[in-house]
Amino acid sequence: MGNTPGRFPVKAPEWSMWFDTYAPPTPWSLSRQPRRIRAGWKKLLALAVVTAVIIGAGWGLLIHRLAAERMITLVLGLLTGAQLVRGFLWWEGFAHQRAVVRPLAHRTAGVLGLPHRDYRSWLHVPPDYQARADRLVATFDVPPDFTGQERDMEDLARAVTVSTGVELPEVDQRLKSHRPKLHYYRSDPPPGLVTWRQIEPAVRAAGPSELVVGIGKKQQVTKVSTELDSPHFGVSMGTGAGKSNLAAFWLVQALMRGDIVLIADAKHFSHPWAFKDMDAEYGLLPNVGYARWIPDLHDALVWLGQELSRRTLEAERIINAKGDLLGDVGPRLWIVAEEMNLATPLLKQHWADIRGPEQVKKSPALTGLGAVAFAGRAVKMHLIVIGQQLTAETLGGGSVRENIGVRCLARYTQNTWKMQAGDVPMPPSPSVPGRVQCIASGGVSETQVPLMDLEQVRELAVAGTVTPCPDGMPGITRSTQPAHVGVSTAAAIDMGADLPDVLGMTLAEAIAEGILRRSIYSARKEAQRPGFPAPVGATRQGVASRYRPSELGAWENERAGR
Repeated sequence: MGNTPGRFPVKAPEWSMWFDTYAPPTPWSLSRQPRRIRAGWKKLLALAVVTAVIIGAGWGLLIHRLAAERMITLVLGLLTGAQLVRGFLWWEGFAHQRAVVRPLAHRTAGVLGLPHRDYRSWLHVPPDYQARADRLVATFDVPPDFTGQERDMEDLARAVTVSTGVELPEVDQRLKSHRPKLHYYRSDPPPGLVTWRQIEPAVRAAGPSELVVGIGKKQQVTKVSTELDSPHFGVSMGTGAGKSNLAAFWLVQALMRGDIVLIADAKHFSHPWAFKDMDAEYGLLPNVGYARWIPDLHDALVWLGQELSRRTLEAERIINAKGDLLGDVGPRLWIVAEEMNLATPLLKQHWADIRGPEQVKKSPALTGLGAVAFAGRAVKMHLIVIGQQLTAETLGGGSVRENIGVRCLARYTQNTWKMQAGDVPMPPSPSVPGRVQCIASGGVSETQVPLMDLEQVRELAVAGTVTPCPDGMPGITRSTQPAHVGVSTAAAIDMGADLPDVLGMTLAEAIAEGILRRSIYSARKEAQRPGFPAPVGATRQGVASRYRPSELGAWENERAGR
């Protein structure tokens, strides 16, 4: 468009800078005109209302000052309250626009060929899209020339998922209307119950580096990979949400392939199928090590650091220029760190109790766990860390937590989600038992974990290729006091069994169990004299020292025989 002689030059509107050439106005650009060109009657109406209010207030002050002041105070109070409510609603809307709508508009404007700055005219995302009964997530007013090609629709669906956290949204295309639109809805949730029979074909078809998590939306199988996603997994769930069930499902898959497992369980019996049979008899599986007592947990995690060093040295010897191992460093080892919110403080206290004056302050058990998190992938060592809330302190440092790239969450709070998922949009916390949100490679998959029969789990664990645990691995005792099942603690101590508690046993507990046959006052006096068993742990303030029950029983029997 050129200049015509005798007329003013024609200047393209400011919004034309977004296009290569000048284009005529569109409904999307006209709907957001500046306030200065609004209709004049609106300005006149506002001026008339303000004038009437001022005249009325002045007249009231002249006629009846007290009543007028009360009325003005009441009106100002109501207006102030209304503005506060309006400001609160505006802030919520602003936060929604900033966190969801603007990023979604930025990702889709280029696909739709619409101006990003005018996104309010062509994009609508309800603030309550996660809980709406009609399941509506987003509505796009698309240009008439939008054809909905497959690649464009895939890009739009991906943008909706990334921006809103809604997995696999369903789209309703209304492109033949005089006002074409795209409506995106939440897809149907995963099935309410999944059994081993339903998931077994997917488990057997999974690759050697894959673990199946369960069945997600649209009946799709959710998998995670130790190579493509992360070598280490984290499970952060509230009590009763299914942490142990998910871990058992993962371990069955690993054990069936010939892997070995080391379980460090401060709770003592989170996975009883690994060391007990259906008759409550001890029967540790040959391909599983199980450390339950705090001293054993400490030794097991220290051994992990040593095993990592051994495998690293072996890998250095057999690795080629491409980074491939031309030999075997050992069977793939899965380490289950169970109930870390309980275990970590106890491990720190145990090390504080046994540490020598020249030894490092940080527990070598946590050092070994962290070393595996950093360098375990290359030598086939993988962590499954379980806790109600996997904080940085619980795992021995924030850098250790960052190496856990696959995370499954359930019964979480907003704070927990932010801690574990970062900027990934938070979906509603699942309420169905066994339902988890699986975070991997920056995406979220709502998944139903199969409900495992623990008797069947024990059978499946030795149904495939069974690789015995190596000698020297902590927690591989083939039988743990089978002769004393059903015998009282005091009787077992007399028979020579060592039955330490998770924290050892306090003097009061030993007296209650009949191990010490004296008063608590006498026991405390004896604990201060030479020859009394040394404590294995203490509380944070050292109020109640703890001892191995077998040592207390032996000391008491020796005193009684004198």
